[in-house]
Amino acid sequence: MARDYKDNESRRGGYAQHGRKSGGLFKGVLLGILLSLLLAGALLWLLWPRSQDFKPAASAPELQPPPAAIVTPAKPADAGLDTPAGPDKADAPNYTFYDILPGDRAPKPLPAKPNVERWWLQVAALKNASDADALRAKLALLNFSVVVEPTTQNETMLYRVRVGPFSDQAAADSAQKKLAENKFEARPLKEAVNP
Repeated sequence: MARDYKDNESRRGGYAQHGRKSGGLFKGVLLGILLSLLLAGALLWLLWPRSQDFKPAASAPELQPPPAAIVTPAKPADAGLDTPAGPDKADAPNYTFYDILPGDRAPKPLPAKPNVERWWLQVAALKNASDADALRAKLALLNFSVVVEPTTQNETMLYRVRVGPFSDQAAADSAQKKLAENKFEARPLKEAVNP
């Protein structure tokens, strides 16, 4: 039997070439890592701040002492009168930071805010929540701001469907006319709000 040694050598040569290819891949990856490290080092060297990059300041700013604190004299207590333990909240002055800031004037109290009126248009008071949501959707399609408020009346749960709030009666009246044009009957309600 004759053996063909030529085929074995060609196979070995193929294996040898395959080994060289894997070594080439490893060398390529290693070379890529080294090149990226060199590039990163060069960028770091170029971008690192140097002492000649900064200009010295001409002079430091002058420091000034803080203004003297505002001292208010203590009021003498009357020995014979009974005084409450603490001031009432309504009698206490209401100051803002900017009122106290100047220092040469006594702070002035803020004026009390008046009650503000808000107007609502109540369209319905329904027993079923899903009916109230359906009505709210119809009114929202007419570009109204609609609120559904759950409430209890005579131990019965009701859902109020209201349009608003409006800042004045004229705005509420015009919205009521628009609702009437779309076949919704609305009742105006006024409530006072203390902001």
